[in-house]
Amino acid sequence: MKKSSFLMMLMTMLMSITSYAQGIKGTVIDENGEAVIGATVSDKSNAKNATITDFDGNFTVNVKAGQVIVVSYIGYEAQELPAKDGMTIKLQPDNKVLDEVVVIGYGVQKKSSVTGAISQVKPEDMENRTIANAQQALQGKTSGVQIISTSAAPGSSPTVRVRGYSSNQSSNPLYVVDGVRLSDISGIDPSTIASMEILKDAASAAIYGAEAGNGVVLITTKKGKAGQGKIAYDFMWTDESLARIPKMLSAQEYKQYMLEGNLFTEDYMNANWDGKTNTKWTDVAFTHGHMQKHNLSFTGGNDRGNYYLALSYLKNNGIVKGDADMYKRLTATINGEYKIKDWLKVGTTNQVEKYDVRQVSTNNEYGSLLTAVLMMDPLTPDTYANGSLPAHLEGLQENGKTLLKDDSGNYYGVSQFYNGEQYHPMIMRDNGLSKNSGFNVTGSIYGDFTLIPNLTITSRFGYRFAGSRSSNTSLPFYGNAVQSRDYVSQSNSSTTSIYYQWENFANYMKTFADKHTVSAMVGISFQDSDSDYVTGSLDANGEDALKKNDPLFYYLNFANASATKGVSGETTNTTKYSYFGRVGYDFMGRYLLQASLRADAADLSKLSKKTRWGYFPAVSVGWTISEEKFFNPLKKWFDSLKFRASWGQNGSLSALGGYSYSTDIALGGLYAFTPGIQYTQGAAPSTMGNDDLKWETSEQLNFGFDGILLGGRLTFGIDYFIKKTKDLLVWNTTPSLIIGGSTSPINAGNVENKGFEFELGWRDHIGDFNYSVRANLSTLKNEVTYIDPSITRLAGSNFHTYTITYFEKGYPVYYFRGFEFDKINPENGDPMFKDLNEDGVVNNDDMTDIGNAIPNITYGITLTAAYKGFDLTVFGTGSGGNKIFNCINRPDFATSNKMKEVMFDDRWTPTNTSGSKPRAGANDLDKYVDSSAMIYNGSYFKVKQIQLGYTLPKSLLSKVGISHVRVYGSLDDFFTISSYPGFDPEAAANATTGMGVDKGAYPTSKKVVLGFNVEF
Repeated sequence: MKKSSFLMMLMTMLMSITSYAQGIKGTVIDENGEAVIGATVSDKSNAKNATITDFDGNFTVNVKAGQVIVVSYIGYEAQELPAKDGMTIKLQPDNKVLDEVVVIGYGVQKKSSVTGAISQVKPEDMENRTIANAQQALQGKTSGVQIISTSAAPGSSPTVRVRGYSSNQSSNPLYVVDGVRLSDISGIDPSTIASMEILKDAASAAIYGAEAGNGVVLITTKKGKAGQGKIAYDFMWTDESLARIPKMLSAQEYKQYMLEGNLFTEDYMNANWDGKTNTKWTDVAFTHGHMQKHNLSFTGGNDRGNYYLALSYLKNNGIVKGDADMYKRLTATINGEYKIKDWLKVGTTNQVEKYDVRQVSTNNEYGSLLTAVLMMDPLTPDTYANGSLPAHLEGLQENGKTLLKDDSGNYYGVSQFYNGEQYHPMIMRDNGLSKNSGFNVTGSIYGDFTLIPNLTITSRFGYRFAGSRSSNTSLPFYGNAVQSRDYVSQSNSSTTSIYYQWENFANYMKTFADKHTVSAMVGISFQDSDSDYVTGSLDANGEDALKKNDPLFYYLNFANASATKGVSGETTNTTKYSYFGRVGYDFMGRYLLQASLRADAADLSKLSKKTRWGYFPAVSVGWTISEEKFFNPLKKWFDSLKFRASWGQNGSLSALGGYSYSTDIALGGLYAFTPGIQYTQGAAPSTMGNDDLKWETSEQLNFGFDGILLGGRLTFGIDYFIKKTKDLLVWNTTPSLIIGGSTSPINAGNVENKGFEFELGWRDHIGDFNYSVRANLSTLKNEVTYIDPSITRLAGSNFHTYTITYFEKGYPVYYFRGFEFDKINPENGDPMFKDLNEDGVVNNDDMTDIGNAIPNITYGITLTAAYKGFDLTVFGTGSGGNKIFNCINRPDFATSNKMKEVMFDDRWTPTNTSGSKPRAGANDLDKYVDSSAMIYNGSYFKVKQIQLGYTLPKSLLSKVGISHVRVYGSLDDFFTISSYPGFDPEAAANATTGMGVDKGAYPTSKKVVLGFNVEF
């Protein structure tokens, strides 16, 4: 009986539990009627009593009928409703949730409360694109930001400019990734980024003080979300090819041009050209490249914590034939946080990168594969079959010269018409073996303490470990009479760096009487950076520097006894200490005020004790006009209209080197102060010193409007800014008295940037058809407003023996300076130039402003459309008003090939005396290539992306346990509208002094893309 009673009691309990476990059943669907997988359904009175929907959107929640339940899902409006068995709940998209907050320095802020100029780039601007780094994602997606690309080669990174060009040195912004400062973000996979905020005005950036003078880019990587765990896999495959091919002279045109200029005789050309060869060097050097990207991620969480794990692999073999331009990258992201106690949340963010890169030579008039493609004559064959070498190559072999071969054993051609620093591009590719690799580990560990209501104290330790190594083996080769090498040499280098920062800050926010909201933040920061490097080299000294010309011996350990050995290395350390704070006030969302102050102290490696502290204040105000009573008649159109104004100061350390301010003594010559052969080494001042040297300071004034209209369908933002940078560091000043040595840098330069920024967005739907348009446009006027009177101008980039860009008062930063081309002399075909000072002679005194590379406007537009699973994205970007200096043809190598539009079409001939180009072999070509004749319109518009995708219905996928599948195809960088005759209108020799200078930059390729996204 006891056993029977026990069994009956147990069965009763099980039935009771089973009955309760059945609870209330229901289904959650989205606006299209598709099942929502992973939506949270919880008891409003007990949030821990919750469940999530399955693959069919079904759920069972342990509540009684009539109890209030809460249904929520990321990106949708939460719903509260009484529970009823068999209920179907339809969620509606929350169009405001993604815009609700933006990341600011040391915190977040409601977008409606923002008083500074902050732009945001979202994940959809980065997903399923062929971009390899986060910088590329900024191009054309937000106003006030320009991207400068010195190379589009695999593994290269563009340079970001925020609101212009503020310095005679670097104008790079500060990057902050999950609170950790970085100088380079190219190793962060864009697919792991949740958002990027660009702090453009001084008020929003001033909280970063001495590092924020050129703007701040805040990056937040993805975190897990509460709900069912998810597994996602993304795959992309890309075919790349040369987008634009410059028109070069054909063999017959080249022969005609050379004969016209008396550069060769007809007999010489007939003797050295077979009459048939017409080599197209772009076909010789380029092929179809390929890129593949894989991304695998795991994400999940609950009400106490979350995790996000991702592993990404990228392999990009570029458009140059062979494997000489290759980039491989493996990255991992490990993010997680957990609420250990109600008052303590801990977390960590980590990005790990391992990369390998090989690149060909570009952007150099003294040896660039890309330039060689444009300068090699078309009469030289690509290759000669083994056994059929012409006499001049046989003679070179007999004299011990090394002729390189292709993979089929054919010898590369050597020109008998053009001898210069450029030669056969495949010989340039194969005459050395270079390898570069490295790793980066960036992360943070943090804790948020909420010991009392409304106050959160954060302690965050950030770190960055990096290492790189390079190996370069120079091999014997013969390119031409100017460029050859007889022996093997070797060089290696290794660099490591360790950076850490420890920041502690507190955030407080409280609302009083439902009207007054007060916020405050205060903190301290310490940064320490160590870097060391070591290099070694083995140079040939009459024989190979290595014991054997074999890949197994391409190491420093295998030196020949005769090799000249070199070694160098150094360790550097810098630190910085800071205090910072911010206060804010919000009255009913109508009147807004925010003020901040940061104090930064550099160590003695940067500045003296006298000037090491810098103070950077800022203040901003906002007025939500739409909250005023007088605005009520307009509320049927306007949801919100806000006016913003800000002022602030930021700093920059970019131009400060190690101990630039110090007074130094250097050892000099030997002196015979006593009879005999005893000598004493002397010493003398090498720099004069400057204890007054201080930070560069950027001061900015900003006015703006933000508006939301027509039920949130139309949004706009307008800003006007004036940014003045003063106390630029300038070298080479002329003092009144020098007693030996050189002058130290002084603060003696000012630059002004000003302009308008417009952002416009529209989104709507017509039934099941959804569409949106987002556009932005920025204007910019840049001018150097002051430079030390002892300096007329600072020299920038060179082309051969000519300085072509300068930094000078009254002109844009590093404008083009040269001769002003007038016309072609109709009598003899020589170029003529304007005698600006009217002294009867055209010389360097007549050089003037011939243009600049800074665009007057930059813009971007993104169109999206979606209909029943299909989606389309079209994105384009461009610039206007900028110039390009074509620096391809050097006048001292007159027999190089020519761009048809630059030197051949409409040239002067005896039968075309009104030609607009000089005759072949004309006089004063050295002035011509340094004149306005080589300045081209750099305006362009590029269609960066045309992507069509299809998302499979969830009703089909749920049967196989898959929640999401999307397949897509895309044409990226496929169409360019530009009048520039070169490879790419975005060319630049470097990002500061060489903007718009084309010396043979690696061009952007056009891409055919296929890919898919799968989520479990």
